[in-house]
Amino acid sequence: MVWVSEKEPAESAIVELESLVTTLGYEVRAVISQRRPRPDKAYYVGTGKLEEVKSVANATDSSIIIFQNRLSGTQLNNLEKYLETEVIDRDQLIIEIFARHAVTNEGKLQVELMRRKKLLPKVLGQGAVLSRQGGGGGGGGGARRGGGEQQQELDKRSIRREIRELESKLEKLTRDRALRRKRRQKNAVKVVSLVGYTNAGKSSLMNALTGAGVGVEDKLFATLDPVVRKMNLNGREVLLVDTVGFISALPHEFVDAFHSTLEETVESDLLIHVVDASSANAAEEYDVVNSVLEEIGAGEIPVLTALNKCDKLFDDPVVPAAENTVRVSARYGFGLDELKEKIAELLDILDK
Repeated sequence: MVWVSEKEPAESAIVELESLVTTLGYEVRAVISQRRPRPDKAYYVGTGKLEEVKSVANATDSSIIIFQNRLSGTQLNNLEKYLETEVIDRDQLIIEIFARHAVTNEGKLQVELMRRKKLLPKVLGQGAVLSRQGGGGGGGGGARRGGGEQQQELDKRSIRREIRELESKLEKLTRDRALRRKRRQKNAVKVVSLVGYTNAGKSSLMNALTGAGVGVEDKLFATLDPVVRKMNLNGREVLLVDTVGFISALPHEFVDAFHSTLEETVESDLLIHVVDASSANAAEEYDVVNSVLEEIGAGEIPVLTALNKCDKLFDDPVVPAAENTVRVSARYGFGLDELKEKIAELLDILDK
């Protein structure tokens, strides 16, 4: 793993990146960092550090090099050529994790859209390489240069066409989802969405509240496709929605590709912000989720904070005080009755 920043990376950030790497099934052989005021335009790292990366990769027999930083298409191509091995950045790592966990047709389409949008800059970054094909000199070299540039243009057009087709398919699914929401609204069914940092225990809480049977793993982004289940609150039925967890520095392609899924959150009547209260970085994760909610237009929806995994706590959780907060343990069922009562109370207030 390679990390470039103006200051030394925080231990928690390195641990999170390692968790992403192991979630995809890779083993971390080495972590290399460099402090730079600004990235190198060609390789992101400096040439001296680049040689170190190559040397360590060879010594550890690494088959892939992962950058924490977002790389341009040109940088990705330059790095792969110099290091003679596959190079991906954090965005691509997250996209590949999504690809592993996508189950529904919509989830798979969303992942493919993210992949195509990430691939396009890499193709564009090949321009300098393609323009040098065949070297200098007479018509033969010029013809070969033209062929390279022509192939690049064909690749660009092909990827852009695929992006349009994927967006068109997702737009249809978005319209279908909107129709279902209208029917729910017509029937006055309230929607409560679980939101939170990835691996905060949203799926476990969904199972505990509804018996949904959602797969639960101690991995990042274990749940990708949205799950909707009925929840009974003293005779009143509401819909509980569990969807993908958030993470710091989400790829901007994520918000674009998952627009229709995230609309389920935006159109909710109430959000339950599930926080891993046992996490050493609970406060930072809490802030990240709130920032993402603002970004997708859900910042004004009423929120109930569920401090999950309280069975692991020995002290008070280090999370900013919130008006409506309940301590729970989805694993052991602690606090679930209080949580349901609070949900019902807040929904009653919304009805008035």
